[in-house]
Amino acid sequence: MKKILKTNWERYKNSIEGKEVIALFNHLAEPECTAEEMLAVIKRFNPVFAKNTTAKEDALNIEAIVNYNKVIKENVPNNEGDREDFNYGDFFGWLTHCMAVKDENTDLFDAPQIGFKRIIGYNVFLSVALSANMPEYFIPNLFAMQFVYFKKFAEKYELDIPDMPLRSDYRNRWLYYIHMCNAIDTFATDNDIQDFGELCAFLFDYELTNIKEEMAVEHDKPMPKVPEQAWILVGNYGDGEKTMEEGVWQSNQFTCKGDIMLFYEKSPVKKLNSVWTAIEDGFIDPFGPYYSYSIIGNKIEIPNEQAVTFEDFKNSEHFKVENRGREGNFVSKNFQDVSGWAVTSSDYKEIKRMLEAKGFDTSALPSLYEPKKLIDINIELEEDVSEKLLIPLLEEMGWKRDEDFKAEVEFPAGRGTTGHKMEKRPDFCLHLTGKEKDLGAKVVIEVKLWMKNIEEIEANYYQGLSYAKWGNAQVLVLCDKNQIRVYERNKKGDFDINKWTRFFWEQMEILENFNKLKRLLDI
Repeated sequence: MKKILKTNWERYKNSIEGKEVIALFNHLAEPECTAEEMLAVIKRFNPVFAKNTTAKEDALNIEAIVNYNKVIKENVPNNEGDREDFNYGDFFGWLTHCMAVKDENTDLFDAPQIGFKRIIGYNVFLSVALSANMPEYFIPNLFAMQFVYFKKFAEKYELDIPDMPLRSDYRNRWLYYIHMCNAIDTFATDNDIQDFGELCAFLFDYELTNIKEEMAVEHDKPMPKVPEQAWILVGNYGDGEKTMEEGVWQSNQFTCKGDIMLFYEKSPVKKLNSVWTAIEDGFIDPFGPYYSYSIIGNKIEIPNEQAVTFEDFKNSEHFKVENRGREGNFVSKNFQDVSGWAVTSSDYKEIKRMLEAKGFDTSALPSLYEPKKLIDINIELEEDVSEKLLIPLLEEMGWKRDEDFKAEVEFPAGRGTTGHKMEKRPDFCLHLTGKEKDLGAKVVIEVKLWMKNIEEIEANYYQGLSYAKWGNAQVLVLCDKNQIRVYERNKKGDFDINKWTRFFWEQMEILENFNKLKRLLDI
């Protein structure tokens, strides 16, 4: 575990701002701290979580904090001596059982996931109440809806945290809070941070500000002129959402900044009545009820009489089940559990057609990106595959030659049996890492004129595999004049010759295939 830079931290602690924030968090653990004050802390240090909440919702959240406080105070010893043998982990398990498991005879780990799904959105409010009453063990979970920053924090200081639970594993998503508390407690001990207020100030003001600035530099990218993907969003506008200009919505984790977000209000209107833009890339949050989210803005509202209704979708020849099949069709799913599903370019064209038929001016809507057509490209040499197919494709995906990708990169590969230095030279490397003896690449690409049979594919796979291993690549790509084969490392960190994703060059003219390949290479 890495140590903090004490000089900068001490400077913050002794600043006017630092002292104010430390005192504010220490006040959370004081008996006179009110539920209203606790909610104010949540809103100040996690504005994304509290975005667009109404006064009514705030009142319900305050009531939840009050109830959690009451239960905790009734079941936790007040005397410090009695707390020496108190098992905080067991208490959290008991509390979780009371909230999520209806049958007292059912073990926590045998209980259905539905109970944990029901309570997962309350983790923030429970955590604030827990930390207020037991600051020696619990912290307020102000990383909810900001989990990407906690992951960066864990990576920066080499914290030992478990892998992200799967979307459907609500139990372990809920229990991830305990793992987070344990990891931060170890971090605080190693860095001699004993004061609760100082620890919270370090996490949620000092370090969170630093990480946001670091990540802003790492991920700073302009809003694309033309969106690459469209997604369907489904839900109901609450009082807060009706007038919001920017907000958080359940979406797909692969949403990219600038993507088109088509909002279908399922109740009571049953209409696609607005179009938004993704303000930032999508993100995952284990503590949120929907797991993956996007920040959306730039709303284009569609008048009620021009909105696309459920019946409009059902009557569309394009969306009819008999023409499309049920798989992947958000209309055939009756818009149930499809928020975050991809909208194909042909779907988007049909939606625009239906809007135009109702008199809506679709020129106000963004247009999806259309990949270039591969017309009359003559491929005779291996060099043609590189110069006429691969390089234009990588550049069209937004990567610059000799900056993001390079040809004939030399990896130091030790010495051969003759004692002479060996060099590994893949045809192309994308996303270079390190320098000199530590030089590597996230993606290694081998180019051939034509791999005409399985034997040639296998031979080139093993050649590329040696480059991928030396370069510590996560993705290996083989391509010739006909196809692109993408191999990814599995969970064990290995490549598998029998597991690959294949594209033909002609498929790159189709937006969905273009985006799918780009996501595989954009690591």
